[in-house]
Amino acid sequence: MVMMKRNSLISFFVSMLIATLLTACGGLDDCKSCSKVTYQDGNEIGRTPGVVYCDDELADKESTPPVTVLGVTTVWECY
Repeated sequence: MVMMKRNSLISFFVSMLIATLLTACGGLDDCKSCSKVTYQDGNEIGRTPGVVYCDDELADKESTPPVTVLGVTTVWECY
């Protein structure tokens, strides 16, 4: 009897963990991979590895305007 209750509790907590992990980022539709990309004279000269951002962090990256210094432009690109 104790073993059945223990298995039920473990199953419950594992189910809750899985449900939490699946919704942690608000769904896959609300997340994108973003890289900081650097251009000079219209040619890409550098790119950071993509990092997944969701919700407010994603909105911040997508709304950040390009920055140009001495002909080198850096911009966030999310896909």
